[in-house]
Amino acid sequence: MCGIAGFYGEYSRDQLVAMSAAIAHRGPDGEQIEMRPGRSEPAMAGLAHRRLSIIDIEGGTQPMWSSDRRYCIVFNGEIYNYERLRQELLSEGATLTRHSDTEVIVEGWRTRGPAILQALEGMFAFGIWDDRDKCWIFARDRWGIKPLYLAEPRAARVVFASEIKPLLPFIGGASVDEEALANFLLYSWNVGPQTIFRGVRHLPPGHWGVWRPEGGAFSSQPFATHDVAVSRQGYAEAADELQARLDAAIRSHMVADVPVGITLSGGLDSSSVLAGMARLVPAASIDAFTIGYGLADDETPFARRMAQHVGVAHHIREVSRERISENFASLVHTIEEPIGHPVLQTTLEMSAAAREKVKVVLIGEGADELFLGYPQYRLLTRPFRHAPAALLQAYYLGVTCLMPSARTLAGMLRPGAVNRAALDVAAHRFDPYFRRGDVAGGAQGFEIENSLVANQLMRIDKLTMANALEARVPFLDNQLVNHARSLPVEYKLRAGQTKAVLREAMRERLPQDILFRPKTGKKGTQALLPYLNGLVSDGPLAHLISRETIGRRGWLDPDRVHAYLAQASSPLIRHHPIESRRRTKFAYSLAVLEQWAQVYLDGAPIDSFAQKADRPHQPVRAG
Repeated sequence: MCGIAGFYGEYSRDQLVAMSAAIAHRGPDGEQIEMRPGRSEPAMAGLAHRRLSIIDIEGGTQPMWSSDRRYCIVFNGEIYNYERLRQELLSEGATLTRHSDTEVIVEGWRTRGPAILQALEGMFAFGIWDDRDKCWIFARDRWGIKPLYLAEPRAARVVFASEIKPLLPFIGGASVDEEALANFLLYSWNVGPQTIFRGVRHLPPGHWGVWRPEGGAFSSQPFATHDVAVSRQGYAEAADELQARLDAAIRSHMVADVPVGITLSGGLDSSSVLAGMARLVPAASIDAFTIGYGLADDETPFARRMAQHVGVAHHIREVSRERISENFASLVHTIEEPIGHPVLQTTLEMSAAAREKVKVVLIGEGADELFLGYPQYRLLTRPFRHAPAALLQAYYLGVTCLMPSARTLAGMLRPGAVNRAALDVAAHRFDPYFRRGDVAGGAQGFEIENSLVANQLMRIDKLTMANALEARVPFLDNQLVNHARSLPVEYKLRAGQTKAVLREAMRERLPQDILFRPKTGKKGTQALLPYLNGLVSDGPLAHLISRETIGRRGWLDPDRVHAYLAQASSPLIRHHPIESRRRTKFAYSLAVLEQWAQVYLDGAPIDSFAQKADRPHQPVRAG
């Protein structure tokens, strides 16, 4: 795990050093850069790598050359099946002298070309410089666990990095992409490939491409398809195979030359991962980490219950809720792309606590999307699934994202502020998922390929790597995902229970109160929502959505926005389970967007992350 950056064009070593410095937090264990001559002077290719040493600590230094000195790679991620691939490549005549997953990728590319991508099991984003043909090769893992951002400042020039900040000096600073802004206002996140920074995009998950100085604008192509055949297994057999595949995924994700811990909420997903870990190593050797805010109904009781059940070393950090507003600007600066997610501070605090003891943690993300764990998935059951596709799509996205409809939003936009065509494109971009006959499969595809990437994995990458912590996602193991997606909806939503087949697979491993802990209600992360709403409505963050602030920004009509938000106090809206939350979510998302604009568009000064991290807090204590 690390941070990578690079370029091609009439750029200097000093510029490459500055790019590397901008991602230093991602890799405190080492820095290397490489400069190579381009196709013609004065063009140069630059590669920069910031290392977080996890595997092959002595021999995994990057940038790394292939054995024939044609290809040079900078790589961010982990390849969990690299030992098996290494043996395969050796049998094919490849030359490998290290025990490094990086070497497996670059030698695999030398011997197999793009075919090596299909064989990689893990999370990755990399750039390979072809020193003979003077071109760049870029690739990103199937599920988008690791990011890769690119910009083409002008013809025959490209810059890329693990984060956006290193690219901004090359494109003249930050400005807004209107299509991405429309996406955010509709969904509270932006899936891309364009980012909210005009001129910067990310490589889509499961894609690769070749950039050539003479080739025009960069384009990519998929190397993996997500189509799977529907399983014919019985329910019990499917649960047994799920248990076996999850165990295999956890085993592969624990491969490291450093200790591996876990973030523990006490929910079904993280508890399932912890139970699997304890079958592989002594439970007492596992460090589990939980964040609490001093609320009677937060996650700590559930996490403590599971930690005691397994017998792991449990570390609970109690965090002052005031840190959310105190650290808000730094948080938004860290995630780079605004998202209206309520647990930004929790993720950051969790990574800081874990990094005091380990470099690597396993996390439970992905299970809700694979096994239909969110409340809105009940819309995929009878009789809802027989509703007209357009109606079901509108209601499903409305419940999922809890943002205003396109029609409502259009009424709040200032004329000329946001291109209405961009809003129309954003409103219909997910139509193909819901208009293909299989509504349940389409909705799941929408979640896995869009919301999971933009709203979950991006947040986790930025906020864990801010503390140089590697987060691994065993539920997104390729084989596990394929098995999960092959299972019929009826195995996942069964007798009114979400994630039914996962609960069945974990029946003998988890306590009943953990196994059947509900997703909804005022427990766990939901306990923090009233406090967040208060911060924005009349607390320290209220200035971010004031009439004056909204009017000055110029994207939205402040009177119409406030009229919409004020509806939350009416009895009809206040007691509505969806509409009340839609308005509070919109207010919070607008606060995030305005804070982003102040940081990146206005250049408002903020404390660095390192300074914020030094604020006093409650120490980690044993559970």
